[in-house]
Amino acid sequence: MYEIHFEIAAAGFFCLLFLANLLKKQLQSRRTAAFQILLCVMMAASFLVAGSDLCMFYYGTCEGTTLIKAASLYAEVLCLVSFHCYILSAAYRLSLDSPLLLSECILFVFMTVIILSSPWTKWCFYLDGNGMFHQQTPFLVICLFLMEHLVMDIFIVWVHYKEHLLQRRVFYSLLILMFFCAVAAEMTQKVKVEGVTVFILFVLFAFYLSLQSPDFYVDTSTGAYNRDGFFEVLRERIAYCRKTSCLLVRVRNYHSMNQIYGEETLQEVQRQIYDILKKNSANGIVYHVGASTFALILKDENLLKGVYEQLSVKIPTEWLVEDEVVRHEYSFYQISYPKDCQDYEELVQRIHYARSDHESRHKAGSLTLLHWGAVKESEAKKKVAHLLEEAVMDNSIEIQFQPIYSIEKDKITSLEVLARLKDENKNYIDPEYFIHVAEENHMIIPLGEQIFRKACIFASRNRIFDYGIEDININLSPGQCRYEKLTEVLAGIAAEHGIPMAKMHLEITESEFTDADAVSRTLQRLKETGAKVALDDFGTGYSTLSNILELPVDFVKIDKSLVWSFAEGKNQFLNDLMPMIKAEGKKIIAEGIETQEHIDIIKRLQGDFLQGYHYARPLPEKNFMRFLKEFNAQC
Repeated sequence: MYEIHFEIAAAGFFCLLFLANLLKKQLQSRRTAAFQILLCVMMAASFLVAGSDLCMFYYGTCEGTTLIKAASLYAEVLCLVSFHCYILSAAYRLSLDSPLLLSECILFVFMTVIILSSPWTKWCFYLDGNGMFHQQTPFLVICLFLMEHLVMDIFIVWVHYKEHLLQRRVFYSLLILMFFCAVAAEMTQKVKVEGVTVFILFVLFAFYLSLQSPDFYVDTSTGAYNRDGFFEVLRERIAYCRKTSCLLVRVRNYHSMNQIYGEETLQEVQRQIYDILKKNSANGIVYHVGASTFALILKDENLLKGVYEQLSVKIPTEWLVEDEVVRHEYSFYQISYPKDCQDYEELVQRIHYARSDHESRHKAGSLTLLHWGAVKESEAKKKVAHLLEEAVMDNSIEIQFQPIYSIEKDKITSLEVLARLKDENKNYIDPEYFIHVAEENHMIIPLGEQIFRKACIFASRNRIFDYGIEDININLSPGQCRYEKLTEVLAGIAAEHGIPMAKMHLEITESEFTDADAVSRTLQRLKETGAKVALDDFGTGYSTLSNILELPVDFVKIDKSLVWSFAEGKNQFLNDLMPMIKAEGKKIIAEGIETQEHIDIIKRLQGDFLQGYHYARPLPEKNFMRFLKEFNAQC
């Protein structure tokens, strides 16, 4: 009776766990289905074992008792087979067309016939008149076969589960060990298996509560499945080569909106967005994969486009939450497997691209296809960012020098320091491009310091001020100006190498100043050290006369595009612009000087300095010093 009560209690606990799991919101994956089947079979096996013991207790050995015993043995075998299938599904190895799985199915059918026919054939076991259980050779063969599969499961867990948590692998291993002990106990009939069943039950409960519970894959703020669930389903679908289409819905400007309205208000908006997505998902699964991004997994592209058309109309751009009007715009993305990508890693890479914060990538309302070309720029930036990190760490950024000619003194009186970075093929990368990448990846501060230091070392080593050089022109990024200690750092580097700050001529790249106040403050501090300041590339798109008037600059650099178009007769801006700049007391440096006509134009308009290929291209250190000595010696 002790064994009967124990088995009934175990069956009750398995039933409780099965129902708890069944009533939960379930992620639609093979692993989830396999776990539910495992719990169901474990529950059925416990009830059958309890029923077998009850029949034996009340009725002794009879045909009915033998039938129930065969059913309970078969249920125990089903437990091990179900567990093996669960391991395979969790490792993404359960393929229905696999030859290995087909052979296992054939063997399982053979075991089914052997066990269920035993009440009449006694092939597997028989019960004697005293109710004693006697094994036959096929029973031992079946046990060995099952033990071999458990050993295989251990191998799968530790070899094919490397990307999974150590905690999960330990739980799997404990379950395998307990099942192995249960089979060994059945084979030898030396040990009662009740203790093993208790441990299996305990590990299953712990495993469910910590790792297998559906709550692990649910986002608590919205009720949608979370990012872990999304990538879990994607990885499984691609592992089994199932056609998959993903629709991503990204809330634009989410982080700036968060600063305005607060997290609680936006969470309410997220919940409402999720409700709309769920109602219009065409039975697809909705995932909340980031604070600003939702995703749907659908069967094909046609279904995806239909869902997009509905959502683009039904998701409102204004939300009223506790008297707060929250305005949103949305970007939509689509990607399909295997049409648009070939593997899981590639798919994830493109999804991360869509979730990134570069606003130029996100067009409001439109459906963007995440094809290969869409992430080409992102990949290129990653490579350049890696090269920049290496250059900063190794102090290996190259610098070249371009001479600047003074019209008044008729010689080279200054030079511009230009940074150079090579790619993996030893080709030079466009400086504007890698500087932009450095700003985006917050490497502009150490990069700028390295360039400034190398310029000071060059000036000190070559005693360039003895050869007519009065100014060293170095580019300064607006991103550097946000660094509060920039002035002190640059002044300290110059002093370390004996270079007066009055010889340093810092060119602020004219772009869309995101923090004009910080730029103005930094430039003023630099001027207080004696350094000169120039507004670089004037005329390239963000140019405004207010920058010349408001920023504390000494020089204005006219971009080559204005010089060239003026020479070609396409505009006459320089006729008015240069006198206005001169009237403000600023000196003018003209870039892009390549012909005598360019020189004559700037001289006629009373420019001060000339820079361009007419004099020299950017040169390495030795070549520049040779050019400088020869040019100024002729003047």
